[in-house]
Amino acid sequence: MIFKEILLILNFYYIVDKKFQKIYNLNMETIEMETLVLENQISFDFEGLEEKEESLLFTENLIKPLNHDYIKEEVLFVVVKAYNDDVAKNLPNLKLCGKKMIDWVLLSGSCCQQIVLEDCQDIISKLRGINTDKKYIAVFYSDTPLFDKASFFKVMDYFASKSMNYLQLSRGFIVKSEFLKNNPNFISSATGGNEVTTLLRCDSSSSLSYAYQVLNERIVDYHLRNGVSIFGKSTVFIDADVEIDSTVVIYPNNILKGESVISSGSILESGNIIDNSIVLNDCKVCGSIIKDSKISSGAKIEFEKILSEAR
Repeated sequence: MIFKEILLILNFYYIVDKKFQKIYNLNMETIEMETLVLENQISFDFEGLEEKEESLLFTENLIKPLNHDYIKEEVLFVVVKAYNDDVAKNLPNLKLCGKKMIDWVLLSGSCCQQIVLEDCQDIISKLRGINTDKKYIAVFYSDTPLFDKASFFKVMDYFASKSMNYLQLSRGFIVKSEFLKNNPNFISSATGGNEVTTLLRCDSSSSLSYAYQVLNERIVDYHLRNGVSIFGKSTVFIDADVEIDSTVVIYPNNILKGESVISSGSILESGNIIDNSIVLNDCKVCGSIIKDSKISSGAKIEFEKILSEAR
């Protein structure tokens, strides 16, 4: 599907409409860009992935809502840009598995209205300056790219079912808008609260490397569940926007980048780098670099470098 992404930063924040369709500044001015996203691409929703670990905080039996419509309707999802030049320059925009770190966090709350804030010492004052009719404000940070929709829903269910005013998380917090408005002395912390496994803060080279590994595992496992055969999964690297049909076979040491498409029946032998390219049905590719190109059905490509071509 093709949708509109509309982007304009004004002062310290911009507002993102539901499901990444629109981003507005406070004056409702817009700049439009066309982005192609195929329906079965996984970068926009990892819903259904199983969590390997759970925080003890959320293992209690909760009075959960029948559905999560309340999250869509009642939550303002705020992401704060977190910078750390000791880890990487412009950390919020550093790409992991083809997506910026901040975009991974935004995906976890893609069902909500969203705001992005520049980091500062007084986030609470900035939150108070936002005019919102949402019941809850959920604040997270761009340096937690492993945070996902399942974790977000679980945290919100806990918060709502306990009728809490405020919940400090290991990175970020949730607060009722009315409580924030009526308590001028309210303060919060970016860190130090209840532990949520997926809110791992990437504040070192080792934690950044670990986050990349986990994200790639999620993507590879997604394709395995959808009928792609992948051998040597720890040596196969797939970006979030890559589309792979079932019955594709991928051998060890393959890198699939950008918005590449690998069609059914194709076999990727070892040693390929395929970037922003389309490989049609029943192809066999071995030891090749293919970038910004299209490979016709049934083609056999061995040890070639193909740049901006149609074969």
